[in-house]
Amino acid sequence: MSFTRSFSSAAVLALVILLASCADTNTDPTFPKATHLYFTDYSGRQVGVVDLNNIGTYTTLYDAGDGLDTLAGLTIDFTNGHIYTVEETNNRVLRLNVDGSGSPTVLYDEEDSVNMPTAIAIDLQNSVLYWANSGTGQLKSGPIAGGDASGSMYSYRQYIDYCYGLVIDTRNQLLYFSDLGDQASIWAARTDGTGTRGVLFGSSVLSLQNPSALYYDQPSGSLFWADEGLQKIIQGTINGGTAVLYDREDGITRPDAIAVDRGNSLIYWSETFTDPDTGSKTHQIKRAALDGSGTPEVVVDGVESYGMVLRFAN
Repeated sequence: MSFTRSFSSAAVLALVILLASCADTNTDPTFPKATHLYFTDYSGRQVGVVDLNNIGTYTTLYDAGDGLDTLAGLTIDFTNGHIYTVEETNNRVLRLNVDGSGSPTVLYDEEDSVNMPTAIAIDLQNSVLYWANSGTGQLKSGPIAGGDASGSMYSYRQYIDYCYGLVIDTRNQLLYFSDLGDQASIWAARTDGTGTRGVLFGSSVLSLQNPSALYYDQPSGSLFWADEGLQKIIQGTINGGTAVLYDREDGITRPDAIAVDRGNSLIYWSETFTDPDTGSKTHQIKRAALDGSGTPEVVVDGVESYGMVLRFAN
């Protein structure tokens, strides 16, 4: 798949060269292995964690009893022990403790123009949170401690219709974000909020229709995404190539959240399908081999997740 040139041709070429040059060329790297998986449960109104050595069960860290509602995106600062998440219909950006202690802290809400937040990412180096404000079609940012939220990124441009995928490439100071609505593509834009966006992967009948969550793998220079409409799990490389890892034949129904464990050569994703005729639900988290081989297995059942983060062994 070729890059669509929403930057100038020269700018896109420079971006591609920069990203490709920053991919790790080590042919035999050693990656840490995931030990736990943290997730949001939208309809269950909870944040939970799975011990990956004991799949099939999970521990609830926070739930509706703590005032939580319609949780979507998720990002975690394990160094300082903080979880950051967004409530899509309650219009809040929250901070929680990784160990489940204490009460949720509201960092941003409607008074800060938070409107249907759906995805969130953290830049620890600069102590900044980014989130997709799908209600206004904008990307927003603010200090991780709370305070003034920026509404002026990209000169107030409406860059999204509905976004569940938002990740940061800290090395290149870029945001990668998806749109599963009218602007269906995967985009790149500068983290400082200047300039314009550029398309990394455009709409395709084979590999992109309604992309949801994203995972950026810096060593390989790859983006992984879950595509709701195509019912596929896809890997896209910086040079523009794409590969379908799993699809309907593998039992994919409506994939959303996604995460990658290179140490164990596994990929994780959520299923959020509800049958419109019968009301039956396929709300699960699954995993399978990262190379697209083998049969997916259920990690946990009964959760509707739009955000997941893996914790890795030290």
